[in-house]
Amino acid sequence: MTEEHSSRAERRKKIKESKQKDKPQKTYWKRFLYYSLIIGTVLLLVGAGAIAWIIKDAPKFDETLLKAPLSSSIYASDGETVIAEVGTEKREDIGIEQIPEVLKDAVLATEDARFYEHRGIDVKRTLVAIFKVITTRSLESGGGSTITQQLVKNSFLSIEQTPTRKIQEWYLALQLERQFSKEDILEMYFNKNLYGGDVYGVAKAAERFFGLDVEELDQLTLEQAALLAGIPQSPNRYMPTDEANLERAEKRRNMVLHYMNRHEYISESDMKEAQSTPIEDTLNLQSPKANKYEDFVSTVLTEVQEKTDANLFEDGLEIYTTIDPEIQQLTEDVLKTQDYINYPDNEKLQTAVVVTDTQTGEIKAVGGNRNEQAGGYNYATMMKRQPGSTIKPILDYGPAIEKFKWSTGHMIKDEEYQYSDGTPIRNADRKYAGNKAIRDHLVWSRNIPALKTFQEVGASDATQFARSLGFPISDEQKGNEANSIGGIDAASPLVMAGAYAAFGNGGYYIEPHTVTKIVYSDGREEDLAPSKEKAMEDSTAFLITDMLRSVVDSGTGTKANIPRLDLAGKTGTTNFNEETINKYGLPKDAVRDAWFVGYTPQYTAAVWTGHDKTTSSNDYLNSTSDDIPLLVFKTILSEAATDTDTFKQPDSVGKLGIEYYVKGGEKPQPPKPAKPTDFTVTYDEALDQIQLSWNHTSNSGLETSFDVSYTVDGNTESLTTTTETKAVLPSPEKGKAYTFTIVANAGGMKSDTASTSITIKEATPGTPSNLQATFDQASNTIVITWQPGNNAKNVQYMVSFTVNGFQQWLAPTSELQATLVGPQPGQTYIINVTATNELGSSEAASTSVTVDAPPPTEPGIWDGFGEENADDNISKITP
Repeated sequence: MTEEHSSRAERRKKIKESKQKDKPQKTYWKRFLYYSLIIGTVLLLVGAGAIAWIIKDAPKFDETLLKAPLSSSIYASDGETVIAEVGTEKREDIGIEQIPEVLKDAVLATEDARFYEHRGIDVKRTLVAIFKVITTRSLESGGGSTITQQLVKNSFLSIEQTPTRKIQEWYLALQLERQFSKEDILEMYFNKNLYGGDVYGVAKAAERFFGLDVEELDQLTLEQAALLAGIPQSPNRYMPTDEANLERAEKRRNMVLHYMNRHEYISESDMKEAQSTPIEDTLNLQSPKANKYEDFVSTVLTEVQEKTDANLFEDGLEIYTTIDPEIQQLTEDVLKTQDYINYPDNEKLQTAVVVTDTQTGEIKAVGGNRNEQAGGYNYATMMKRQPGSTIKPILDYGPAIEKFKWSTGHMIKDEEYQYSDGTPIRNADRKYAGNKAIRDHLVWSRNIPALKTFQEVGASDATQFARSLGFPISDEQKGNEANSIGGIDAASPLVMAGAYAAFGNGGYYIEPHTVTKIVYSDGREEDLAPSKEKAMEDSTAFLITDMLRSVVDSGTGTKANIPRLDLAGKTGTTNFNEETINKYGLPKDAVRDAWFVGYTPQYTAAVWTGHDKTTSSNDYLNSTSDDIPLLVFKTILSEAATDTDTFKQPDSVGKLGIEYYVKGGEKPQPPKPAKPTDFTVTYDEALDQIQLSWNHTSNSGLETSFDVSYTVDGNTESLTTTTETKAVLPSPEKGKAYTFTIVANAGGMKSDTASTSITIKEATPGTPSNLQATFDQASNTIVITWQPGNNAKNVQYMVSFTVNGFQQWLAPTSELQATLVGPQPGQTYIINVTATNELGSSEAASTSVTVDAPPPTEPGIWDGFGEENADDNISKITP
C-alpha cells in the first residue's frame, strides 16, 4: 500500500508539475490570438476605411463618357492660336451584332478569356498581377485588367499607375457590370478603343486599315481580326500605317493567333496558316481627311502617344506645341509646290525637312513629304535611311576632338586604304589628297580620313558620342566600320536636326520636340519639354561648327550659303549597291539619298531628298537633283532666319592662323604655305629698274612674308623681305642675266620656291629730250639745246636743219647744245637731234623755229654788197 500510495503521489506531483509548465505556453498563445484578432480587426477597419475614402474620390459614374469622346485642341507656340482639333470627327458606332465572331474571339482570347465568367474583376488574374508587382516592385508589371476595367480606365480615370487609381478602377468596374450587360460592355469596348493616330473605334480601324466599311465587317479575315485585336495594347507601336511598325505589328498579330489557339477558338493548322501570311497582304490602307499642317500635327500625335498614356481623341486635352505657323506654311509651300524648287517630274521623288530652334530643340516646322493627301508617310520623322557624309561630324571628327583634343588643323594622310577586313575604301572622286588638315578633309567630304579617324577613336567611344546626340546605333551595329561614312540605316531629318543643333548649342543636346505641355480636362498639367543634356565640351562644339562653316563657305555646301547668316552645315550622299545598279540599269554614280544639315545660332534644319522606292531606271538622283536639299534649306532659312548673331568662340578655344584648337590640347601645325604664282619680272628702261610681281593665296590665315633674292654671274644676293607682292631691283647691269627666286614664309613654314629670269641687254641711246631752238636776233644765230635720253653713255649728237626742203648738218658734238650761224630772215628751220654711239642711233628729236625778218632801213651804199657771197654763212657746217 505504501509503495502504491507513494507511486500515486509521485504521479500526481508530476502531473501537477506538468500542468504548471504548460500553463504559461497556453497563456502566451491565447494572448497572441487575442491581440492578432484585435490588430486584424483594426487593420480591416482601417483598410475598409481607406478603400471607402478612395472610392469616395472616384469619378462619378457618367454613362456619356463611355461613349462620347472629348476632342483635344492643339495650340501654336503663341499658346493661343488653335492649329487643329483632333477627335472631332464623329466616331462610327456599331452594334455588337455587327461585330463578326472572329473579331470577338480574337479580343476575348487576348484580353479577357474569362470575360463572361467574372463580375468585372478577374480575381485569379488580379492576384497574379499583384504578385508580379510585389516581386518586381513595379506597378507597370502588373497587368490583369479585364475588358470591363480597360473600358473604365479609358473612360473615367487618369493614366497614373497608382494603387489608388487601381482601387477606383475595381470599384467602377463592379459598378459598370451591375448596370450593363456583357454584350453592352463588349460593344462599348469595340467602339471606344484607340487603334493609333486618329483611328478610334473598330469600325474606323477596319475602314482605315482594310478598306472595309460597316456593311463589310463580316468580310474580316482571321489575320485581320487578330491584327485589330492586338493593336489597342500599344497603338503607337502596332498601327500598320507606319511602315516602321509592320514587323512589330506582325509579331503582335501572331501572338494573338497563338492565344486564340490556346483558348481553342482556332485550330493549330489555322493558326500556323494565318501566322505565315505577310501582314502587307492583309492591308488596304486608306488616306484620312487632311488636317492643316498635317505633317506637324501627325508628329504631335506620335509624340504625345509615345510620352503619355493619354488618349488624344477622347480625353479632351489642351496640347501646347512649338510650331511657328509661318515657317510651317513656308516649308509646305517649298516642298509641295513648284514655286520655289524645280523638282523633277517623278512622283516617287520625296523631300523631307525638320526645322528646329537651335537653342531649345523646339520643332518649328515639319515637312514630311511632297504629297498633298493626308496620312502620307512622314519621311521627316519615320524613315531610317543612310545619312552619308552628314554622319562624319557625329561619328568621326566630333568624337576625335572630344577624346583627343585635336585641333581643326590636325593632319591626316588621305591615301589608298582599306577597312580592317581588307575591303578597299575610296573617296567619291577616286582621288587622294595626301597629308591635309581635318578641316580640308571635312570640307571636301573625303571618306578615307573619316574612316581613319573613326578607327583611332574606337567604335565604342564614337558610338557613345553619337548616341549622346540622339543618333540611334545598336550594339549590333556599332562595330560596322562603314558607319563612319554613313553606311547605317538609322537617319531621319528629325534625328539629324537634333544632333547638329547640339554643335550650335555649345555642346548641349535637347531632344527635338513638338509639345511643351498638355493640360488634361481636369486641369492637371504635364510638362513634356525635355531637359538639355551635355553631350560634349563647348570647345568640341565650336571646332566642329567652324569647320562646317568652311563647308558652306568654300566646300561642298556653297549652294546653301546665305551670306548674311553665320551658317554651318554638311552635305551627304549615298549610292546604290551593285545589285540595284545592275537590276535597274542605273548609272554607276547614281545617288540614292542626298542630305544637307545646317544651322545658325537661331535655327537648325535637316533636309533629305530621295525616292520612295527604286523600281525603274529613273528612280535615282543625278548631279542636279542631288542639290535639292541645299536649295530647300537655303529657301526656307533665307526667309525664316531673322537673327544674325554669330557663333561665339568660347574661352576654352584658342586660334592660330585660320585654325582653332582646344586650350591644353594639340596646337595646329601651320600648313606649308602655298607657292607664289604668276611670278613675272620686267625691265623699265625709263626708270632703269627691274620690277618684280607675283600672286599668293594664304592657306593658313597667318601673316605671310616673302624672301626675294637674285643671282647674277654666279653670285646670289638677298634683294628684300617683304609682305607685299612686288619688289624692285634698281640700276641692273646691262648685258647680264638675272635669276630671281621667291619663298613664302608663314608661321615658321616655308613654301616651295618660285623663280624666273631676265637678261638686260645694252640698249641703244634714248631719244634726246626737251629739245629747244631759239633765234637770237642780236647775234643772228639759232641756239639749239637738249637733254640726254636713256643710255646716254659715249654718245655723240648729230644735229641737222632743214630749210626750204633742203637738209644740212652741223658738226657732230658731245655737248648738249649747238649754234646755227646766219640764218636767213623769214625762213622756218626744222631742227633734228639724234643720239648715236657704237650700239646704234636713237630716234630723232625734232623742233622748229622761224627767223624773224630784220627791221626795214634806208637804202645805202652797201645795199646788195656781197650778194655773190650769200652762202658764206654756212662756212662752218660740215656735211
